Amino acid sequence: MAAERKNKAISYSDIKLLNQIGQDFSSYLDFDSVIDIIIHRVKNVLQCEASSVILFDKAEESLVFYAASGAGAQEVEGLAIPKGKGLAGWVFDNQKPVIIKDVHKDKRFYIVIDKITHIKTKSLICVPIKKEDRKVGVIEGINKIEGFFSERDLDLLTAISQLAGISIENSMIHKNLEEKSSRLVKLNKEMTEFVHIVSHNLQTPLASIKGYVGLIQSEMAPLLEANKDLNTYILRIEEKCKDTFQFIKRLLSFVKLKDNTISIQEFDPKSVLDDILVVLENDIRNKNAKIVNSLKIQKIRYDRFIFYHILFNLIQNSLKYSAKNRKSIIEVGVEDKGNKLHFFIRDNGPGISENDQKRIFQWYERGNNMGTAEGHGVGLAFVKKAVEMCHGEVWVETEENQGSTFYFSIHA
Repeated sequence: MAAERKNKAISYSDIKLLNQIGQDFSSYLDFDSVIDIIIHRVKNVLQCEASSVILFDKAEESLVFYAASGAGAQEVEGLAIPKGKGLAGWVFDNQKPVIIKDVHKDKRFYIVIDKITHIKTKSLICVPIKKEDRKVGVIEGINKIEGFFSERDLDLLTAISQLAGISIENSMIHKNLEEKSSRLVKLNKEMTEFVHIVSHNLQTPLASIKGYVGLIQSEMAPLLEANKDLNTYILRIEEKCKDTFQFIKRLLSFVKLKDNTISIQEFDPKSVLDDILVVLENDIRNKNAKIVNSLKIQKIRYDRFIFYHILFNLIQNSLKYSAKNRKSIIEVGVEDKGNKLHFFIRDNGPGISENDQKRIFQWYERGNNMGTAEGHGVGLAFVKKAVEMCHGEVWVETEENQGSTFYFSIHA
């Protein structure tokens, strides 16, 4: 009895072999490479004519020969075993291994595969592959070259299947991530192309409308002066054209933001703010707003173009959503946090509700308490993308009817 147990036990050399196999499995993340190394290792370890990895296909509700090595390999790959059929099906369903010396004496044997491959299966060893409680498939070896499959072969194959289960699961996760990444790249490319096409197609008619508005204002000046309502309508058309042009510009800026376009340089943030205030002069005047410059810092290292647009969008956002019952005051400043600088834009507007705080930085989202203020929900999405692309953070501290403070961080 002791001698029989000794024959079944995995030896020190077997442990070394399994350790090497485990290292081989873990050195690949590519799904096909993992499967390929599994079948070749099984065939060599078991000294058999053929080996195969048979995985469960949820969509087909069947076991499918995913890969094979040795006799009949090309013919068998891709073949499906109907659910519950064959020794492989029995092993998968029952999660128990089998060693069969003569498969033709076993009622569970599925002879159809032999007829397709023209290979005569004599002996067979098969073990389940699983990852924790999830059934993955089975590994099998066919026709031991010398003698019959032994208990040692079963122990080795069981150990290999455990290693294979982990490697297959990891490679499937990696494969899914790669596919998702590929889809995202494709979607981003399609979105960029779509935005450029739409922007081009919109700008042409808008330019024409703006031109005609100019002609009407020029040719019908006396009539417009006499008819205030008509003049208001013309001014509204002009304003809508301007607003839509601005929206298109923001869209194009948003899709052009990429890591490889970042250009770090040293500059004075106050000079950037001065440039922004010139551009927003009309908006500031129309809102009767006061801009307080609290930027007590002379030099930062950042992408000047990105910094300009972050600041521009945040200031314009505060102007757009200013409170109607009090003078709009917007403070632009910075807090030195040692290894980081926290720039802030603080306003005394209507504030943002707790629910809206979770949404405002998302693409095409606006807060529900923004009243009748016009916007497209692009500005803050741009800010978030730009700040995070430069490895910073953006957030808001706010209280309804008391105002909001938007922060974004940069490395000092």
